[in-house]
Amino acid sequence: MTARANQYQREDFVRRRTSLLLWFGLLGGPAAGFANVLVGYPAVDRACVANSSVVLHLLTALFLAISLVAGLVSWRLRQRAGDWPETAGGLLPRSRFMATVGILTAAVSAFGIILQWIPIFFLGACHGT
Repeated sequence: MTARANQYQREDFVRRRTSLLLWFGLLGGPAAGFANVLVGYPAVDRACVANSSVVLHLLTALFLAISLVAGLVSWRLRQRAGDWPETAGGLLPRSRFMATVGILTAAVSAFGIILQWIPIFFLGACHGT
């Protein structure tokens, strides 16, 4: 890689927007998983009163979409950052690391949200009440 291309990548990752995207990619998936639990459990009472699981499906789909978008953002940032030597330090390797961990956390969070969605399909909103 030429020095000019490396400098362009470095300048691109210094921008505030890219920094915010890195943090969203890193924390967006786990935050969506947490919000799914935080909002989903109280919504079960409302869904049971209405005798409809539609609200639960919509909420879960929303949080799954947020988790997948966070993973996609991390994936795109990881692609833009390129490869790095194992012993490198600095801005680009740190950005690559954050993007890589963001991909993994978003995948685990999306899997967890899907696992929480399965009982809604089979049991509905009012099972056990």
